Amino acid sequence: MDLRARWESVHAGDGRWTPPVARPAATVVLRRGALVLLLERSMTMSFAPGMNVFPGGGVSKDDLASADPLLACAIRETKEEVDIAVPVCHLFDRWVTPEVEDQRFDVSFFVADTEEVGRLTTTEAVAMRWIDPAEALHSHRDGFLPMLRPTVLILEALASGRVDGQPTAPPVPKLPRRRLDGRWDVVHAETNDVLVSGVAGPDRAESDGSSMTSEL
Repeated sequence: MDLRARWESVHAGDGRWTPPVARPAATVVLRRGALVLLLERSMTMSFAPGMNVFPGGGVSKDDLASADPLLACAIRETKEEVDIAVPVCHLFDRWVTPEVEDQRFDVSFFVADTEEVGRLTTTEAVAMRWIDPAEALHSHRDGFLPMLRPTVLILEALASGRVDGQPTAPPVPKLPRRRLDGRWDVVHAETNDVLVSGVAGPDRAESDGSSMTSEL
């Protein structure tokens, strides 16, 4: 079923498309002074190939044994991927993959500060870069740093100083949902309440990085 048919099924609620369950995951927005760490995912990855992302991944069985599985996942993935130990990090955002994707994640975003440079220790990425958020956004808009929409929005928040790294109330789970008129709403993933209405949508599918606009 193509993306257009999936969206039509989601809006109609006719059951022709059943969205995959979103797997819990965690990622860390790692800051070193004014810079933020981005990893360029390998093109061989089944999810978000070639995208520039923050360190992170899915919650594992070992993480589930922790009192806070998402925090445990965030700390573990950062150590595994870039060899940086994160002693303190705070949850500040949460995004859920759109319903039409073949693979879906419910991602909790943590923020942490470090003085370590780290090193790439994962085969899931081909490069790592410490970069100023505003520079990363500029490169993305020029077509040089492909990113998923949540990454772009978080970099915008960093560039404007809206992320202070302090503990906050649990974030609302945000789910992008395409409207039939082609615009997108951001809805509460659990209540379906519209949080933001009529925004421009992502240009790439999260699962495989393919163009969203060519299929819609």
